[in-house]
Amino acid sequence: MRHPAISTLLTAVALAVAVVPARAEAQDLLKKIRDQAVKRVEERKAKVDSAVVKTAAGAVDSTLEKTGRGADAVVSKVGGVAEGAITRTERGVRSALTRDDDSAELLAAQLATGHAVVREIRFAANSDQLVESAVAELKRLAKALAATPGTFLIEGHTDSLDTPETARALSERRASAVKAHLVAEGVPAARLLAVGYGAARPAADGGAGNARIELTRAQ
Repeated sequence: MRHPAISTLLTAVALAVAVVPARAEAQDLLKKIRDQAVKRVEERKAKVDSAVVKTAAGAVDSTLEKTGRGADAVVSKVGGVAEGAITRTERGVRSALTRDDDSAELLAAQLATGHAVVREIRFAANSDQLVESAVAELKRLAKALAATPGTFLIEGHTDSLDTPETARALSERRASAVKAHLVAEGVPAARLLAVGYGAARPAADGGAGNARIELTRAQ
């Protein structure tokens, strides 16, 4: 017959043996629950992070797209303005060149007939000083003379002055100034003669005033 103390001890040992596995299983179960909870939290967090990133990326893409469209619009507008300015400049240059060529050809056609009136060659009042606008016309006249053979008389004409002698002297100086400029533009001096008529020969071309330069083929 067992001693009561021994029986109590055996009972305690049996209970301890039974409780230990139960506690271990409980700990394993708790660990599994904790791991699953952590896993679910991480998954949820990952979904949230992905949504945030996707939303942010979409906003950035939208902003970049709008900015790009704005930049393209600005570039297109600036390019259009630049192209318009270039086109207008080219038209202006072509127009100026065409006008110069047409003027030179017109002068050459007139010189070919043996006579040309060039009122565009102007001088300062009571002077043989050429005005600035006359320089371009003299260049065209030099070009026309280069295309037209023969010797030409440069005639200076003026309005009436104090005396006929004063008018004639001024007209001679003006004719000589035109000759000097044409020679500087490359026209041989031997092809040009300068003479002044003052106000003795009124204009026959219907132009206003008597002051003018005419070129006549020398006989």
